[in-house]
This record gives sequence, structure tokens and C-alpha cells, in this order.
Amino acid sequence: MVRRCEFCDSPVPADATICPICHEEIAVETLERVLPMLKRPEPSDVKAMGPLKRIYGTMRRPATTFRDIAQRPDTVGPFLIIIMNALVMAGFFLAVSSKFTVSVVVNQTTGRTAATSILFTEAGTAFLTTALFSILPNLLLGMLFLVLGSIFAHLAFKVTGGTGSKGKTVSIVGYSMFPVVLIRLIGLILVLVFIPAINVENPGAWATIVQQIYNSGIWMTLDYLTTTSFVWVGFLLIFGIREAHETSTVWAFVVAVLCMIVLGWTFWQVH
Repeated sequence: MVRRCEFCDSPVPADATICPICHEEIAVETLERVLPMLKRPEPSDVKAMGPLKRIYGTMRRPATTFRDIAQRPDTVGPFLIIIMNALVMAGFFLAVSSKFTVSVVVNQTTGRTAATSILFTEAGTAFLTTALFSILPNLLLGMLFLVLGSIFAHLAFKVTGGTGSKGKTVSIVGYSMFPVVLIRLIGLILVLVFIPAINVENPGAWATIVQQIYNSGIWMTLDYLTTTSFVWVGFLLIFGIREAHETSTVWAFVVAVLCMIVLGWTFWQVH
């Protein structure tokens, strides 16, 4: 739903404070009064940003950042976020693998052994190589999700009266996904801290060990953290939808909540 003047019902730009048709002052929306963090930025606060500043800005000043993204959409930032996600996922593989231990002889004279992470044995090269090669499929998967997510979001925006271009949609969706990467990075730290060392000398027990990890409490915590990140994504989408498609804050909120629900439902269905 395009933002409209409360006096003459004419469509007005997302950042307008004066109606260009009837010249009346447009009041701040109710939702913006209830949640001041959703207040539209002043034109003087909006400055041109590079991709890295935009990524940082989505966390610190989302209103002004998404205004800039809507005015000058790009795909560099979303691609950088996809790269970050691929690196974090490779890190997850290495973090879990580092918990697998085998007995290594540390004193040839006495035959004394010690439990050592498999990453620091001869087999560690295979794990490191696997992590390295996993980056490419994660990049491709990230780009696929960005394209499919942008298509769905753009259709939803158009059905609800959005006026923005496909390029704007791709840009705001891509930048809005940064919280997922940030939360996964926190999850990576939790894996390193809370998953105990596991002896994997018996190859027949590997399948059971992996299943136990995925069924563990820490992995369930990671799932809940990921779901929480989707709420954060939905919050950022409010700014992106409002600025890129010139909608009211209330309508942007409604569409963002719907996108958040679909994102969370899809995650738990394919999980």
C-alpha cells in the first residue's frame, strides 16, 4: 500500500513531510510514535555509504542506511554477506570437527598417548580440504536463496502496492539478511565452547555421534538463535520495504511480518 496524504489521499514519497498536492504537513504515523526507532530519517541525516558501511549501518542506523540503499541499490553488499555466510558455515564444519579426538602417541619411549583433535593429525588435511571446498556450494546456495527470496518478496511487495524496482528488492533483502550471519557467528562460538570432545576412533560409531550432536541441546539452541535472527531480519525489512517501495510504515510492518513468518516456517520445514 503506497503512502498517502491523510488530507487529500494523494500518493506521496516515503520521505515526504509536506504533501506535494495539497501542501499540508503530513503527521508522523502512529506506529512511528509508538516505536520511535521506526521514525523516518531526516533528509540531512542520509549520506552516501559504501557496501561495508551499509552492512554496519543495518545494525547501527537502519533507518538512514535503508534510505540510502533504496536511493542507490547495489548487489555488492548482499554478495559480501553471502561470502561471510559461506565462511561462517565452513567455520561451523571445522568447529564441530575440532571436537573429534583420536589417541596419538606423544612419547615413543613409554608409549604414552593423549587425546588430540583430529584436525591436528594426518587426517586433519582431509577435514580442512572439505571445509575449503564447502565454501563454493555455500556461495551458490546463498545466491540461490537470495534470488528466490527476492522473487517472492518482490511479488509480495507488488501485490500489496509497492512501487520499487527489482534491483531495490534484491538489495534490501540481501542487506536485511546480515543478522543471520551475525547470529551464526555467535553460534559458532557456542559450538567451540559447549560441545565436549568426542572420541571417534571407532568408525562404526560415526553416524551415531553425528546424530547425537544434531539432537543435542546446544544444536537446538542454535536453531532457536537462527529463528531469532529471522525476527531481526523482519525488523530490518520494515525499513527496506518502506523506503524502497514507498509504503506506509504500518503496511511495511505487516508485509515484513508475513515475510518473517514464511522465512521461519520454511527453515523449520526443511530443517
